[in-house]
Amino acid sequence: MSKIFNEKDAKKIFDGFDSYTQEDADKVMNNADRIEKIVNNGTLSKFMKDVKLYFKMLSDVFSRRYTRVPRGTVAAIIGTLLYVLSPVDLIPDVIPVIGYLDDAAVLTLCLKFVKHDVDEYKRVMGVS
Repeated sequence: MSKIFNEKDAKKIFDGFDSYTQEDADKVMNNADRIEKIVNNGTLSKFMKDVKLYFKMLSDVFSRRYTRVPRGTVAAIIGTLLYVLSPVDLIPDVIPVIGYLDDAAVLTLCLKFVKHDVDEYKRVMGVS
């Protein structure tokens, strides 16, 4: 994936995600366990650490413990996690192994798009 998509590609795709609704945020936060269970399967498990970090970061943002995250970054993370949660994908998740390739692609793009803001969050908050 990293050879196909670069930060410029990710920026083009995620730049449109500059807003989210409270309903979107609530749906993601209320389904954290379910999303983590989906990600913890063999195909997506390499993203587990990042997804856990996303939830920690979102929690800190929504509680106003950390406020330096651009709205577009929060929206991109929420959109990505909603995509993972959604049973309606480009490739249905019920297809063994390849059913999660689109989820992996979306997670990869999000990682590239939000990298700077996540790195800054980790630095400021002392998160590893």
